Amino acid sequence: MGRFQKPIILSLIVAIGLYFGAMFLGDFKETGAAIAELGGLGWAVVLALSLLNYGLRYWRWEWYLSKLSGASLPRGRHVAYYVSGFALSTTPGKAGETVRSLYLKQHGVSYKHTLSTFFVERFQDLLTIVLLASAAAFLFEGYGLVVALTAVVVLGCLPVLHSPVILGKLHNITDLLSERVQRILLHLLDLLSSSAVLLKNKELVGGMLIGITAWAAEGVGLWFLLERLGQDVDLLAAISIYGVAVLVGAISFLPGGLGSTEAVMGLLLIAAGVPEPVAIAATLICRIATLWFAVFIGLIVAGLLALKGIVPVSGKEVDVTDLG
Repeated sequence: MGRFQKPIILSLIVAIGLYFGAMFLGDFKETGAAIAELGGLGWAVVLALSLLNYGLRYWRWEWYLSKLSGASLPRGRHVAYYVSGFALSTTPGKAGETVRSLYLKQHGVSYKHTLSTFFVERFQDLLTIVLLASAAAFLFEGYGLVVALTAVVVLGCLPVLHSPVILGKLHNITDLLSERVQRILLHLLDLLSSSAVLLKNKELVGGMLIGITAWAAEGVGLWFLLERLGQDVDLLAAISIYGVAVLVGAISFLPGGLGSTEAVMGLLLIAAGVPEPVAIAATLICRIATLWFAVFIGLIVAGLLALKGIVPVSGKEVDVTDLG
């Protein structure tokens, strides 16, 4: 994973600085007390809800990739490839997670199919988060516009992704462009055409239901965490706060939403009546149990794959039938 070490190390340094900075600017003792108050059982519950999120998203990924490519990989190996992508979750837009394409290419799965699946995953996650965040438009002043504008943009993209007619017209326009731009745009349209298969009624609705359940699980984790810290925050409000924070982090295109997600989550928790030191502590714990838990697992799995000589490489397809 040599080529990927730099963004991983950089994001870790930034995150450590942000997290320890937040602890000292807030109340270090309060944060430590919150971690202790959560206890082993509390951590187990919160981390289990995060694992539920990862598992459901893998299930959707496998379904979609199989739909596009017909690929049938050993379940354990496929899960390992998927999870290893979490090591690069802190890249802008989670683009680093496309490292899965390099693993899967070695099994004959084309880049077009893996990138199309990744694109639809990210698109559906954004749409899902908008839905989860929608309650904040009514609960907190000033966030309705952000949620509404994002919803308009995302929903406005659906007809383009769904319609062969619109894609066909865009394809015709490429004839008017320079050769270099035309080549790039044709690749993009090819990706969108492949993605459209996964946005048909059954795939769209099924994927949305899986996504809502997956991301709501982490929202429930935030609510449970607040309950353990003695804060009476409504379940719907907690899920919506989590949704808005993740949404702002996603549209900020900062690596992993670092800084923006934490800031919004903390401010919304304070607006919901949570004391500032507790809000800061809850935000830090929530992000450790969701984002950084995934990164930690991804690094371990990618390292174990590397020890077996399985690394993400580009180039010609190779025979990996012996990998099991």
